[in-house]
Amino acid sequence: MHLNRLIAVFLASTVALIALWLLSLPPGASAADFWQIRRMMIYLTGILAIGYMSFALILAARPVQIEPALGGLDRFYRLHKWYGIGAALFALTHWLLENAPRQMARRGWLERPRRSSAAMTEGSSWTDALRELREPATELGEWGFYLLLILVAIALWKTFPYRYFFKAHRLMAPTYLMLVFHSVVLMDRSYWSEPLGFSMAVLMLAGSAAAVASLFGRIGKSRRAYGTVQSLNYNNENTVLDVEVQLATAWQGHHAGQFTFVDFGGGEGHHPFTISSAWHGDGRMMFSIKGLGDYTKKLPEQLFPGHPVTIEGPYGRFDFHGARPRQIWIAGGIGITPFMARLQDLADTGNTCQIDLIYSTNAPSQEFIENIEQLARRTSVRFHLVLSSREGKLSLDRLEKMVPDWMAADIWFCGPEPFAQALSGEMETRGFPLRRFHHELFGFR
Repeated sequence: MHLNRLIAVFLASTVALIALWLLSLPPGASAADFWQIRRMMIYLTGILAIGYMSFALILAARPVQIEPALGGLDRFYRLHKWYGIGAALFALTHWLLENAPRQMARRGWLERPRRSSAAMTEGSSWTDALRELREPATELGEWGFYLLLILVAIALWKTFPYRYFFKAHRLMAPTYLMLVFHSVVLMDRSYWSEPLGFSMAVLMLAGSAAAVASLFGRIGKSRRAYGTVQSLNYNNENTVLDVEVQLATAWQGHHAGQFTFVDFGGGEGHHPFTISSAWHGDGRMMFSIKGLGDYTKKLPEQLFPGHPVTIEGPYGRFDFHGARPRQIWIAGGIGITPFMARLQDLADTGNTCQIDLIYSTNAPSQEFIENIEQLARRTSVRFHLVLSSREGKLSLDRLEKMVPDWMAADIWFCGPEPFAQALSGEMETRGFPLRRFHHELFGFR
């Protein structure tokens, strides 16, 4: 399962940073007193915090070259989130180690450290320029720390309006550059002659390049196309808006199951939407957008034919490329969109697999369902409808009645995350290998 791969990458990067730090310690470090250990831990937590932030900024630049390794942009955005949370936690620990013992010493709860001759002369080896930068680096680091905590809290606050989150999150790039300056000036000089110093320099340079690209709006620019809304169709029964877009600039094409970032203007920023149409090389794309939040609920009133659109992508590895000729597709709600695109693909190219499509919805639309059924018939895909509002959620027992040989199939799932976790959990307890349960992680916050 791709999630296990993400966990492995996260843990491996953490272990690598800690190992590089351990290799940089001087002989006899294990015999240090409290204040010396505190100093070493301040450096370690700082290295982990800026290291995590560097990884997060690099991933935020959407490097498509690593999509195959990590399983798609949706997967490494999950990794980006973990690094962001980890950076905030280690930055908080770094700040506490720096300030809490000092306050305790002032109150007499801890014996003040004795300044050794080495500590007294530590600054004498620094150039005058670096010595003068220590104070602004300390101040910028403190402000950067506060900004980091605020921005991570906003990112984790699910009900915070997306348009404000989008604008606030842009402050992450200058915040990161502030913390890079803090790290370069205040990191122990001895580290720079060790492998740790070289590794941190590479990480911070790559992260800084990503931050600058973000500041100047360069992220994803080479993958953008521009066009207009061609037609709109709003279905009152399931509150889904079908938006047909006609591109006016070059587009590299897309595969069924991929998604793009779509910007309809108005300062809202781009939103990820799965493409619900196959690519025919004519610049036409379709998006089926469910009215789930404030932004998507207002789109039917705001969009009109001729409305300008910016598309960035395509992204994602939900590509239906499995090792087995037997597939089961499970869609929950608006998660039907990648399967609609794939059905259109199969209608053009022909279907060589045995496929069952199970569509679970609590807001059925007769017109919408008839369209899917027609595509399923054309492609020899067996279609099953589950009306969850009347019949309850799809369970594994019920799935087994519909598709008795489900254990022999690759499962492709698109729908709410709790639904995916419940179903995959049931499958795992029955011995189904989760590497064959493919689903996207549309949690970009």
